[in-house]
Amino acid sequence: MADFATSVNDFFAFLFANPGYLLLLAGGIAAFVIFVVARHIHKIRSEDIFVHQAWGANWKGR
Repeated sequence: MADFATSVNDFFAFLFANPGYLLLLAGGIAAFVIFVVARHIHKIRSEDIFVHQAWGANWKGR
């Protein structure tokens, strides 16, 4: 069975030898990050606005 460090080293050697796969991996990671950020923004925007009791009288809405 191959050592973990050797497997990781071979994986990165394969990626750097094939720039198409390197770009595909970078694009996949970027798409995942964009998906997570967009989902988080959507969750924040869909929440009800919380106004603290002490500031409620001064709040004029959006």
